[in-house]
Amino acid sequence: MPDSKTPISIDKKVEVLPHFQLETLPDRPQPKPFALVLLRVFFRIAGWIVPGLAARLALSLFARPRVRARHKYSDEILESAKIFEILYGNLILKGYEWGEGKETVLLVHGWESRGTALRSFVPGLLKAGYRVVTFDGPAHGDSQGKRTDLVHFAGAVKAVINKVGGVRHIITHSFGGSTTVFALSYLAPEISIDKLVLIAVPASTRKVVSDYLKMIAMPHPGRVRFRDMLQNRYHHLSFNSVDVEHSLANANVNKVLVVHDRSDTAVPFESAERIFENHPHVSMLVTHGFGHYLLVKQKPVIERVTAFICDGQ
Repeated sequence: MPDSKTPISIDKKVEVLPHFQLETLPDRPQPKPFALVLLRVFFRIAGWIVPGLAARLALSLFARPRVRARHKYSDEILESAKIFEILYGNLILKGYEWGEGKETVLLVHGWESRGTALRSFVPGLLKAGYRVVTFDGPAHGDSQGKRTDLVHFAGAVKAVINKVGGVRHIITHSFGGSTTVFALSYLAPEISIDKLVLIAVPASTRKVVSDYLKMIAMPHPGRVRFRDMLQNRYHHLSFNSVDVEHSLANANVNKVLVVHDRSDTAVPFESAERIFENHPHVSMLVTHGFGHYLLVKQKPVIERVTAFICDGQ
C-alpha cells in the first residue's frame, strides 16, 4: 500500500495526504468500568445457563445507542437547513435539506451520531450546484425510536432516498456506510448511485459482532444463539454476505471512494484496505492523525471528497 507524504491525483487509485496530528482524538463513550464488570459477570453465567435469554438481552443492548448526539452550538449551516419529516414504519425521522439543485447528495451518519454532524460537506456541495440532504437515523438525533440495527437503519436509508428523489451521490461515515451498502445491495438494488463515499467504514460485520460479544464476555452457547438471532434480522444472509467488503459488489454504484485514517482506533485501517483490494471501482484516500470521529470535519478531507463527487459533473 503506498505511503507517501506527497499527495497524488484524485483520479489515481490511492491518494495519501500528509501526516497531520491533532492534539486530542475523541473516543467513543465506553461503558463505566463497574457497569461493564456487572454485564460481563451476568453474561458469562447466563450465556451458559439460559443462552437464549442472554442472547436476546445482548441483542437488545447491541441495538440501543447509548447516547443521542446533540449540538452544543448552532452555526450558519444548521440555521439555514430546511427541516422536514419522514414517516418510516411507525417512526418519524427528522430530515435536513440545503439548496435547490436538480441532483442530490445524501449524507448518512454513523452510530450514535446525527445527520447534521456531516454538515461540513454542505458548503462545497452547494457551491457545486447540488441539493444536499441528510437525516437522523432511527433512535438517533431528533428522530424517534429507541433501538435500531443494520437492516432497520438501512431501511431508513432506502425510505429517505425514495422520499427526497434525485439522489445521485451518497457520502457516508462509519456505520452509515455499512447500512447504505446493505440498502443498495439487498433492500433496493434497483437504486442506481453514481458515486459513493465510505468514510471510516468497517469492512466486516462479523468483526463488529465478535468484538461486542468478547467485550460482554458472552460464552459459546450464548454466542451461537446471538449470531442466529442476528442472521434472522439480516434476512438469513450469511455474515460474509453482509460484510461491506463482499456486499458492495451487489450495489448498483459506478465509483466508490474509501476514506480512512491510519490512526483510527474505532475502525482499524485494514478495513479500508480490504474494501479497496476487493473491488476494481474503488479508490482510496488515506490520512494519518485525524482518527475516526474528526475525520469528517477536516478541510483536506472535505476538499478531496467534494472533488471526487464533482469530478466529471
